[in-house]
Amino acid sequence: MKISHELPLSLMHYSYEWNDIDYCLPHLIDKYTQYRLYFQKARLDKRFIICDNGLFEGEIHTNKDLLSKIKLINPNIFIVPDAWNDSTTTIRSAKHWIYNYKPNLPEGVELMAVCQGKDLNELLTTYQTLVDLGYKHIAFNHSSCAYQEMYPTFAGTQPLKASMYGRMEFIRKLVAENIIRKDIYHHLLGISLPQEIIAYSEFDWIKSIDTSNPIIVGYKGERYGDNGINFKPKEKIEDLFGINLEDKMEDIIFNVNKFKSYAN
Repeated sequence: MKISHELPLSLMHYSYEWNDIDYCLPHLIDKYTQYRLYFQKARLDKRFIICDNGLFEGEIHTNKDLLSKIKLINPNIFIVPDAWNDSTTTIRSAKHWIYNYKPNLPEGVELMAVCQGKDLNELLTTYQTLVDLGYKHIAFNHSSCAYQEMYPTFAGTQPLKASMYGRMEFIRKLVAENIIRKDIYHHLLGISLPQEIIAYSEFDWIKSIDTSNPIIVGYKGERYGDNGINFKPKEKIEDLFGINLEDKMEDIIFNVNKFKSYAN
């Protein structure tokens, strides 16, 4: 499984060393010249790039703006706009992008769609619908009300565990019911608890994951244990832009390496 850690500006020079692939957050392209120049150089260096649509970051981009980012960065994969827990809106967007925009995208840019739904059945149906639409790249988000519904015992007091076990159960169900298409590129969007990644070590059809968790946990002065951790910082990676992280490097590097050991 290929790993990408979203990095703050002060650590982006480590990306080629720490990351197998690069994960681009489109709203940062306009805000930070250094960020834009990094991804333009990564493209020239033929790095594998996945470009996000901004949903998790709370950013609302117009389709026109997203198309301009695609042309600027020329990613290998662009994640089409989706809607939290909303299968209908997500499928409608996926259909619109693959029919109306895919034919005119720069050569080599593939579209990825995200499974969304309010319960397990909607997630399974969304997956099958995306396959039927012709998507060859599909992502599983890390936070869904469906996951909380699947594990109500955890949902009230330990929602991070509910999210972790819920996504694991969703993926297990895809396999158990022979719905999964192992010839499709699958991506994990973020992670609630890092130890979840251990569950997928034998699933070679899950090709990649993006997460800033090892970086932010290290910034908080915490280290992963052999069995992971039981908390998730509230900060997002942009909150670390402009912060001197030199005194946090040992913890950050420890977590980056530990996360890699979970994946392997």
